[in-house]
Amino acid sequence: MTQNTDMIREFLGKIPARIRWCFCTGFLSGLLIHAYMFANKLPNWDDINNVGTYGVGSEFGRWFLKYVNPLDGIWSVPWLGGLFAVTFLAFASCLVLSALDLKSLTSAVLVPLMMLSFPSVCSMFTFMFTADCYAVGIFLACAAAWLIRRYRYGFLAGIALLVFSLGLYQAYLCLAMGILVCGLFLDMLREEKAEGQDRPGEKSFPEKKVFLDGVKSFLVLLVSVAVYSFAARQIFPELDSYNGLSQMGRIDPVRLPRLILRAYRWVAEYFILKPYTFVNGFSQVLNVITCLLAAAFVIAWFVKKRLWRRPAAALLYLFLAAAVPLAMGSIIIMAPDASVSMLMLYQYVLLYIFVAALLERSLRKEDGLFAAGRFPGIVGLFVTIVLLLVGYENFVVTNEAYFRMDIAYERAYAYYNRIMERIESTEGYQPGDAFALVGEYGLSETPDLLGSYSMDGERFDDLSGVARETGLLTSGVRHNFMKIYIGVKMPDVSEETLEAIRQTEEYRNMPSYPAEGCVRKILDVWVVKTCEETPAK
Repeated sequence: MTQNTDMIREFLGKIPARIRWCFCTGFLSGLLIHAYMFANKLPNWDDINNVGTYGVGSEFGRWFLKYVNPLDGIWSVPWLGGLFAVTFLAFASCLVLSALDLKSLTSAVLVPLMMLSFPSVCSMFTFMFTADCYAVGIFLACAAAWLIRRYRYGFLAGIALLVFSLGLYQAYLCLAMGILVCGLFLDMLREEKAEGQDRPGEKSFPEKKVFLDGVKSFLVLLVSVAVYSFAARQIFPELDSYNGLSQMGRIDPVRLPRLILRAYRWVAEYFILKPYTFVNGFSQVLNVITCLLAAAFVIAWFVKKRLWRRPAAALLYLFLAAAVPLAMGSIIIMAPDASVSMLMLYQYVLLYIFVAALLERSLRKEDGLFAAGRFPGIVGLFVTIVLLLVGYENFVVTNEAYFRMDIAYERAYAYYNRIMERIESTEGYQPGDAFALVGEYGLSETPDLLGSYSMDGERFDDLSGVARETGLLTSGVRHNFMKIYIGVKMPDVSEETLEAIRQTEEYRNMPSYPAEGCVRKILDVWVVKTCEETPAK
């Protein structure tokens, strides 16, 4: 007997074809969509300041970052971090496919395409120094949902994985919640022959099991948040109040009804009512169509199953249908005082996945939504085209955002180079002398010298992390930008010294860059006055 020693082939042979298709689609589409970012170094303000570290950690409740960050090296290397992140996102898409029990090749293509192209992934990669950690956080959230749905006692490992996911980025709890809710809704569409029943047409209805699974899932989420909150406060007792982190897990019952309505409003605004700045007219039309398709599928299944004949089942069905958008917007409930950014809204991708899942379920020949004929094929083709166009539009806006970041970086690099040349050419300056750039464009009436040709930069105001020129000129970025990218030694000048310089008559009378005399030595520091500031009111 010949023993098979081809271990890789044997291992791959055990993986279902749809999972292999899903991973390959996710990995290749991720590389294609984000290649611009991976093949260049396009920093934003945070990436410049954290090029060799994971940034914030335990003080923000993200205590697991320091353990994940070294897995692909501590440096913010785009190609390395990008490949690492895309791999984990592709694995995450496979887990979502399996958790929702999707078996078609169409789903195996659409699900990873949506998950790798959604604009939140663009935002994630603009923070390249921690994108790898965020991708692992998404993977852990999806793995937790998969374990909870697939195995009887999977909730035990699911709780642990959710705690670790929260320790990387708290918003990904909403993703796990959304997957679980979508799965419960799809379970409501099952009609299986009851055990011990042999009469033709006799079926068992799943609402009791769905209800119990829903209660279990809700309790698992509550326990996960409780364990995470306890651990986070043990590791760092006084969490930073940034974006409401210190209040996470503490929901005021009085505010809850208003927060629920607010969560629905945020979802409706993104997809229909008040799209973000980067969503163009065609993308908005696609989003509206997607919402209408989701609603049409929900209503059609309600009618097909004649749920009005079973009030308890109808109530559970409608509750779960309403819970899908609520789970997507639940970040508003988790952190009601947060300044919500696109980075925190990755779970919005579930709308497209939900529609793809409903399409697959509706096209089943045995117990699907449609009768035989041409109509199912037309519906399937239409939904598939809509979702493919969504992926294409995401691809376009992602690369336009990367291009805009590239322009901003090149402009900022040239600006700092000119500044350094002006300092070095000033009479009396000696290498190693202390110098400082003083003046904030954000408080300035001086036009932004680098943004006179904006190239539609305002379009990306709502795509968090996309850097424009002003974001690269702030006082918190200058020191590290010049040290890392210009390669100059940056002597430390204390805030007290800078404030004293601002108060001098000599500084007040100085002209702003690039006028003659914009560089002077004040209090033993060579000062470049970048702009005239307008005091904050």
